[in-house]
Amino acid sequence: MSGYLQDYGAGEERRSRLIKRLVVALLSLLIVGFFGYEFFQNYSEERLVKQFISELNAAHYQAAYQTWGCSDAHPCRDYSYQRFLEDWGPSKQAGWKVADVDGCPTGAIVTVSAPGAEKMPLWVERGTSSLTFSPWPECQGKRWRFRQFFKNLMGG
Repeated sequence: MSGYLQDYGAGEERRSRLIKRLVVALLSLLIVGFFGYEFFQNYSEERLVKQFISELNAAHYQAAYQTWGCSDAHPCRDYSYQRFLEDWGPSKQAGWKVADVDGCPTGAIVTVSAPGAEKMPLWVERGTSSLTFSPWPECQGKRWRFRQFFKNLMGG
């Protein structure tokens, strides 16, 4: 008789463990997916601005002007190379770096800073990767600001 009830409930126990593992795996996958999305959402826009400021820091102003979306052959209508040099040229600060990134539905606002200079928000349009000055320091409208929340939570 002892063999008759020995395995009673073993199948239920295995099923319960399997369900717990699936729930933990699903939650882990959701958390990793969320943080991956937050991290890579503005990756290409941030990379474009990093390329731009590395060209500025290396004093390659012609290349930086092309990264901005203008060239000698096709100058920007309202932003000549001379004006570009007034804004970003040798007389300005060096050591630019990305200070913050704020993703908007149609683009990203990438804030750059340099020692002794004011923070400068730049707008990068999604899809076209056009680079301009941003009219706002951060995206407009109501939305969740997870990156700012975690940055403030971690003391950054």
